[in-house]
Amino acid sequence: MISKTSAKIVNLCLLILSFEIAYSQSTDSLFNPSNHQIQLRSYVEESRVPLNRLVILHLEISWPGKLNRFQIEPVSQPILTNLLLEGSGSENRLLTLPDGSLKAIKAITYQLKPLEMGMAYIDGVVIKYSDRESGEEENLNSQRIMVEITAPLPEGQGKKLKAFVYIILFIIFFSIMAYFILVYIRKKRLARRSPTPVISPAESYLNRLMQEVDPRGTNLDQMVHRLSKLFKEYLELDFRIPARELNTKEIQQALQQLQIDENDKSNLSAVFQKLDIIKFARKNIDPNEFIHIYGTIENFLLKRKQIFDSAESMSKEVK
Repeated sequence: MISKTSAKIVNLCLLILSFEIAYSQSTDSLFNPSNHQIQLRSYVEESRVPLNRLVILHLEISWPGKLNRFQIEPVSQPILTNLLLEGSGSENRLLTLPDGSLKAIKAITYQLKPLEMGMAYIDGVVIKYSDRESGEEENLNSQRIMVEITAPLPEGQGKKLKAFVYIILFIIFFSIMAYFILVYIRKKRLARRSPTPVISPAESYLNRLMQEVDPRGTNLDQMVHRLSKLFKEYLELDFRIPARELNTKEIQQALQQLQIDENDKSNLSAVFQKLDIIKFARKNIDPNEFIHIYGTIENFLLKRKQIFDSAESMSKEVK
């Protein structure tokens, strides 16, 4: 009687020891032959998997160097116990290590469906490969992996959790959309309420003067023509003087009728007189003289802009 009991205890200990050895190898096994430095790593993501979840098996073959160094033969389906193959996939990766060397990886993934609660086994896989440089052919062998299949998880809880997550994401998405819509509407209303800034003719032509006329340009004939045309347009817009249709004397007479500073009248009359001389003299233009003409017109436009801005400011204060 005692001998039978002892035998049972010994058998039980051996069974537990075999489970421990198999479990220690189930999550990660590695094969590393020294001749080619090629490695095979096989592992499952979880060693305990519910009946209604998948067992994910990974096979990773890696070696130093480029991807085309070795030819990996097609890998056959692993022999399964209490598992059913649901799907598989593979990919090739090339990594650059910190020391600058390359590491090639061929990864194969299997999705395995448990059949019933208890222990499940994945037998070792044989992978054949050949060295493209030497022509040698060898095998890699993965170790047997054991997985414990546990009670299934309640599906209702998972569905409720997914529905809850979707609802939260839905609320966050529409909250963000509503926020941006409100910001857009608010900005649009503020833009309607805020008055459009009024730009005076003097400021408009001052900007054009700085953009279109270069007082230190090399082609002074063209610059003189632009300056004269631009300033005559300004007089027509701001003072209703059809300067482009009048001769110099008529323009000077019209300037004397304006409600502007006497110095400005005198300076502008002199400007048109000089422009008239330049036009008909047909000689090289003195750069300094052109800079003086440009500066006189620029100063007049600046003064008119300041007068307009002051009037606008006083008008806003009254309102």
